[in-house]
Amino acid sequence: MASTIALLCLLAGLLVASPAVADFGVYYQIGFLWPGAYCAQTSRGCCMPATGVVPASDFYISSFTVYNATTNAPLTRCKQDPFDLNEIIEINDLKKYWSNIKCPSNNGQSSWKNAWKTAGVCSGLEEKDFFEAALALRKRFNPLARLTANGATKGIKTVIRKDIGVTPVIQCSKGPFDKFQLYQIYVCATSEEETFIDCPAPPKYNCSSEILFHPFKKWMLKKQQPKSEDASPFELPGIAMDQ
Repeated sequence: MASTIALLCLLAGLLVASPAVADFGVYYQIGFLWPGAYCAQTSRGCCMPATGVVPASDFYISSFTVYNATTNAPLTRCKQDPFDLNEIIEINDLKKYWSNIKCPSNNGQSSWKNAWKTAGVCSGLEEKDFFEAALALRKRFNPLARLTANGATKGIKTVIRKDIGVTPVIQCSKGPFDKFQLYQIYVCATSEEETFIDCPAPPKYNCSSEILFHPFKKWMLKKQQPKSEDASPFELPGIAMDQ
């Protein structure tokens, strides 16, 4: 229970400067996928999830992983705790923001099960707390709102660093015209404090100085809503990585 309260404290109060992560035993890395990039690059197309819930026109949680704060090694499959869908199925916004738009249409359960069995069992949290903590961090970080509010004219990393005091990890993929596009954003957080932190061992990805931000519209999804019901939340031909 104490560890649950400690992680959920991430969700309250102002963010402060990053402490020494080694003080806390483990830290967490959360990944956010931009669905417009996924739809632009996949040859199989993207599909409306088979959950009965229309996914958000926003970044989706793609991962929530646990790292050893001393070695910076990912902690995986620490225990054999079973995955129980009934524990999480009623969590607000789970289907909306931790959504799977791969084809063929699916209900997302395999993604949630893999997240729990791989990383969740190493988090020190109960299953429901693990997923609720990730969704609350997504809401607090809210990368789309930060980029739209600032226009990303000063660079993605600069905008986010100014807002939360840490530098995000940006992953690009090849999009239209063989250009780099924004694919995923990663940030890290301590398990015991109210802070985001610079990821101690950030992965290295190839990007260019200016990248595409491919629009995402619901009509891109098979079994889609009418086109008139959706508008892209953020359309720019190119955005700067950093300055």
